[in-house]
Amino acid sequence: MPNDTSKIQSIRLNNFLHRIDCKSTIIALATQHNCCLKRIRRSKNWLLMGNYSQLVELSDQLGQKKGLWIAQAIDKALPKPTYSLALIMKSNPAMTVNRLMAETGCTLIEARCAIDTAEGFI
Repeated sequence: MPNDTSKIQSIRLNNFLHRIDCKSTIIALATQHNCCLKRIRRSKNWLLMGNYSQLVELSDQLGQKKGLWIAQAIDKALPKPTYSLALIMKSNPAMTVNRLMAETGCTLIEARCAIDTAEGFI
């Protein structure tokens, strides 16, 4: 999880009005999760603002509804969690390289180095 979860994040939603069915539903859902959704000047682009945890909750909610593209925009904009690969390998020594890569999103080289470190080769 990112270090500073209280920092306000802002996510630009391009062409917002043309890509949704009901603006008021999305605004109400954002407000329900303590996020702010407002128009950028007089353009068709909008700005979604909230802290990390609020945006994650909103993304989960939108992923289940028709706002999947908004959920994907939130997921792209939020910082990715960092993992200690060596610690994961030490806690689960039977984990395979493929599983480690799938669960953490690390590269093949990073996964192999973590396994070597956990087994004491490095």
